[in-house]
Amino acid sequence: MLGTMYSEGTGVARNYKEAVKWYRKAAEQGDADAQGALGAMYFEGKGVAQNYKEAAKWLRKAAEQGDADAQYNLGFLYYKGEGVLQDEIMAYALWSLASVEGGARAIQNRDLVAKQLSREEIRKGRKIAAELQKKIEQNQSSERTSATPKAVANGTNILGSGSAFLITKNGYLITCYHVVKGASRITVSADGKQYPAQLIRADRNNDVALLKIDGTFRALSFAPRHSARMGSEVFTIGYPNPLLQGVNKKLTEGNINALTGYQDDIRLYQISVPIQPGNSGGPLLDKNGNVIGIIVAILNAETAFKVSGSLPQNVNYALKSTYAQALIDTVPTAIDGLLKPHGRKSFDDVVERVKKSVVMVLSYE
Repeated sequence: MLGTMYSEGTGVARNYKEAVKWYRKAAEQGDADAQGALGAMYFEGKGVAQNYKEAAKWLRKAAEQGDADAQYNLGFLYYKGEGVLQDEIMAYALWSLASVEGGARAIQNRDLVAKQLSREEIRKGRKIAAELQKKIEQNQSSERTSATPKAVANGTNILGSGSAFLITKNGYLITCYHVVKGASRITVSADGKQYPAQLIRADRNNDVALLKIDGTFRALSFAPRHSARMGSEVFTIGYPNPLLQGVNKKLTEGNINALTGYQDDIRLYQISVPIQPGNSGGPLLDKNGNVIGIIVAILNAETAFKVSGSLPQNVNYALKSTYAQALIDTVPTAIDGLLKPHGRKSFDDVVERVKKSVVMVLSYE
């Protein structure tokens, strides 16, 4: 950020040399934004002598962390053969990755270079892009794992975290099974307190788990069956990337894009609600705050690229609530505590009510 202040002349006199100094300090610690910015400085010759080879070095580091601007700029270097050997196939792959962010320049350049490539070369470019995306996802997963805090109380490690929501006032709650799979101990954070949780039932095929904690809580209700429609406005509240974004609840909104999921899976809704790791297990809600689904997945970019030749843009899925209700039906004490659907209220009031029923789940080895 300090490098950016010097680069833009915000709060200080513009000084590209000073900007390079601070970009480098952050870049050498692995900051993708700083790596991309430092690469751009070498590319443009600002604050340093223009050096395309050095530009490529730093842009590659940022590109491999998923930085779309770096992917775009590195693609340009490959297309022109500046600082690297000219490789239009690699340029196509990098611009394909950069286009995921919706960058018009990346999409335009990708389509332009595609006209210069054979079908076999395009297939090769798609394969390279898929491999790069896999590497990016592995890097991001590794960073999350290395940043995962250790549980001090009993010396066990945290396997992962997710979101969950209470469905009865006496402490039954729903989350994704993969959030608690293999855990020897589960805790739930609600209202600033930690509660030990018991796994009551699990539907492994549909990735649903029913948990129980002791206490009295605010609970959510399920929407009437089959009330969701294509285009319906929906939202979720959860804990996306808590290690990066913090442990306060986050709200995101969108629509139901389709009443079926990946490859027309009838169990799922396709939704435009932005989600991140940590949202898994959270509720998908209608505008009245009634549960219509459970957040389960982001479309795997590598798989999508191999199948279609393009990368998904905000393609996410939620399991239909009927599958969670089928699991609940096997536990009479949970059925008896389910609430009736809520009627129409102001959205602010709905959010205030819903957020009290959404909790964080931690699973331990």
